[in-house]
Amino acid sequence: MSRTTNTLIRKTLLSLAVAAIASGQAQAEEDTGAMQGAPVIVTATRFAATIDTAPVNVITISAEDIANSGANNLAEVLRYQAGVKVAGYYGINGGRASIDLGGFGQNSGSNTLVLLNGRRLNDLDLASVNLASIPLDSIERIEIVQGSASVLYGDNAVSGVINIVTKSALDGEGGNLAVEVGSFNTRRLSAGMQKMLGDTALSVNVDGLESDGYRDSNTLKNATIAAELSHEDNGWNRGIRYQQSFEDIELPGSIDETAYEQDPTQAGSFPYSAREQRYAVEGFIDSETLAAEVALRNKQWEASYGSYSELETLSFTPRLNRQYGRHRVIAGIDVYNSTLDAGGFSTQYVTQKSNALYLNDAIALGARTTFNLGLRRQLIEVRAGSAPSGNNQRSDGITSWDVSLDHRHNYGATSYLRIAKSFRSPVLDEMWNYSTGDFTLIEPQTARHYEIGTRQTYTSGVQMDASLFRMNLQDEIAYDYASFSNVNRDKTRRDGVNLGIKTPIDQKASLQAGYAWRKAEFRNGTHSGKDIPLVPRHKFTLGGQYNFTRNSHLGFNVVYTGSRYFGDDLDNAGKRLDGYTRADLNYRHSFGQWKIRLLVQNLTDEKMSDYGFYRPSAPNYHYYPLPERAFYMQLGATF
Repeated sequence: MSRTTNTLIRKTLLSLAVAAIASGQAQAEEDTGAMQGAPVIVTATRFAATIDTAPVNVITISAEDIANSGANNLAEVLRYQAGVKVAGYYGINGGRASIDLGGFGQNSGSNTLVLLNGRRLNDLDLASVNLASIPLDSIERIEIVQGSASVLYGDNAVSGVINIVTKSALDGEGGNLAVEVGSFNTRRLSAGMQKMLGDTALSVNVDGLESDGYRDSNTLKNATIAAELSHEDNGWNRGIRYQQSFEDIELPGSIDETAYEQDPTQAGSFPYSAREQRYAVEGFIDSETLAAEVALRNKQWEASYGSYSELETLSFTPRLNRQYGRHRVIAGIDVYNSTLDAGGFSTQYVTQKSNALYLNDAIALGARTTFNLGLRRQLIEVRAGSAPSGNNQRSDGITSWDVSLDHRHNYGATSYLRIAKSFRSPVLDEMWNYSTGDFTLIEPQTARHYEIGTRQTYTSGVQMDASLFRMNLQDEIAYDYASFSNVNRDKTRRDGVNLGIKTPIDQKASLQAGYAWRKAEFRNGTHSGKDIPLVPRHKFTLGGQYNFTRNSHLGFNVVYTGSRYFGDDLDNAGKRLDGYTRADLNYRHSFGQWKIRLLVQNLTDEKMSDYGFYRPSAPNYHYYPLPERAFYMQLGATF
């Protein structure tokens, strides 16, 4: 029996042992309806539901959790979750950060779907979702689904889905204003308002940031405005959302190992600047039985070295939720039409039409047991070339499915088993060689998923979750440095474990801890048995809060990220990129409507890099350094 198989068995037994211990403790406590008042989630079903009805591993992060953390941007909030690997490249405000839920390393951005109020943020290119364009004070909660969600969401939802839900006046009126200053000459101004105008809800949030950045040639300017106007009556909510953002950033590039050791703040040999403008407008309607959105989003991007692109996507996403006896059926269609005009060394025009039909049936086998069957059929047509008409064309019909069984115990717990199939289609950047102008229509990626998990909630307030997964991938899409092009890899595999616990200590203090284990490797071919680069085997998180008084709060977060092979080192020939431990500390004091917040990030001044790449010839190792110790002070008011 292989060492990998033995390790996986040990991890499985550990997860099941933790679940068994938790079950025994929960059974010994009174059944007081611990799941009552569970947070509402929409990601797992695309309709409002409580977390105890979701047959997947769902994590919810509330606005209060965000305020109590040491985060000052969305990327940092996600970094504090053990099962979420956030790779920062340039350090400030989460600019160009990528998210990895399943151990994908360099390919993580295209295998994790990010939503804003249920609307897709992933685009038809390889650019990461711009987390810096979402004001932190505008977020009501974040929902993280670990594991495939291809049946409900289609493309990109391979390793999971992250849905950011913004505040609405329908959930309560209020407002905020804040000014922040800090290290690297960082200045920020943010404001928000949620107000009822008669029976109409208005929500507006603005955010602006300027910073010199941690490194040379690393200045950043970012501005965002987001607004929602909605009306609710007789169980129906309908309205319109608008978001616009602007970012001007200098990108210092990578530096070699000698420069990294001497002065990590210096720029690389090819720094450049980039400008990005986005807007999105969306009309929506939803109820318990019917929901739909019509959205138009546009992104314009240009770089100082001459490349540019404009991407526009029109979408229509209606769906139904019906109860037929023991069957709860969710069915819908997703229609996306995208056009991309990209240029630089050569010009390419791409159109993609995606039409999907999906159906999910949750069958009640008893009062507490549900059998879920899901099926999705998606047709994707891509046309690309040097003219708008395109001379390269490909059509794919892809089917994904999901089968799960979940049981809700009478002591406040849910356990589940899942088997699923997911897919991902190649995007423009993966088919077009920017240097030669050649276009290659590579195959879609597919994966088979296996997952087991449990969520435990105790009357003492302790919450625990544990899950184990395996993904077997076919035709994984990835960049091949040797050929300077994207290819379909040999078969690969991801194994993983997620463990998390939250516990109150007393009325003033609480702790939360998490652990994630990932094993990503090739299953056959030239690199069989080799680790996939940039996937750390271990990640630990620890956070705590202490309320000195009703108005004084102290919080801390510690994140350990393990070592991993440098990017592009498929042979595992070089050394590993060092692991690191980062500690953040924050203190908040309120006096009336006003509050002051002090934040120290990277308290121990750890030298860190989330991303680097390896080259066979010297200099071998190249780094993207992250900031040293940084201090921030925020003065704000709520009303």
